[in-house]
Amino acid sequence: MKSVYLLAAALACIAVPVYAQAPAAPAPNPNAPVYVVSYIDITQAAKNQAMTILKQFRTACAKEDGNQRCEAVQRMEQQNEFALLEIWKDQKSYQAHASGAGAQLRDKLKPIQGSPYDERVHTGFAVLPPQPAPSGRIVYAITHVDIIPPRLNDAQPILTQMADASRKDNGNGRLEVLQQSNRANHFSVVEIWSNKRMLEGHQALPRTIQYREQIFPVTGAPYDERLYKILD
Repeated sequence: MKSVYLLAAALACIAVPVYAQAPAAPAPNPNAPVYVVSYIDITQAAKNQAMTILKQFRTACAKEDGNQRCEAVQRMEQQNEFALLEIWKDQKSYQAHASGAGAQLRDKLKPIQGSPYDERVHTGFAVLPPQPAPSGRIVYAITHVDIIPPRLNDAQPILTQMADASRKDNGNGRLEVLQQSNRANHFSVVEIWSNKRMLEGHQALPRTIQYREQIFPVTGAPYDERLYKILD
């Protein structure tokens, strides 16, 4: 009987897959800028109410001490979905906002949400100094890139090279690669393009297609690109 139990235990060990844990994120630099990307899903019936709340928040947020960016955007297809893009001077200013106006915003939105408020806090991985968004009917592309933990070192130069090259493409107004603070293998890529035609031209470039081919084997989830417009 003992041999049966030993055999069962051995088979159990073989059958249970071993997954690599996500790499631990380094302790944040308290003086480094904090990049925040928040996804907001609102019930269809409350879309207009949410737009009013987010516009008011955007105006007030931009006036807070330490704020370097506060943009509110609306998804182009699912127009009951929104995103907030914020940059805070340092951890102190971000924490003051998060416990104040940020918490108040969540309270206002909670009764009309279709799913929980999804805030992703980042450090800048491949970024330039913060600049305002260009004028016109620009298109935002926000992409969540989930890297398999053992391939993080392989993915980083791919993302950096993509950012450096794509910023030079016709119509690009911004391209930032952000690394999630609590999960070092998760990234957000935030792009601005002059219009959708310029974005589609960039997507069709051989270099962009090659980038997608390079990043694909090291990702742990679909390359989740979503298009947004300025909330106005």
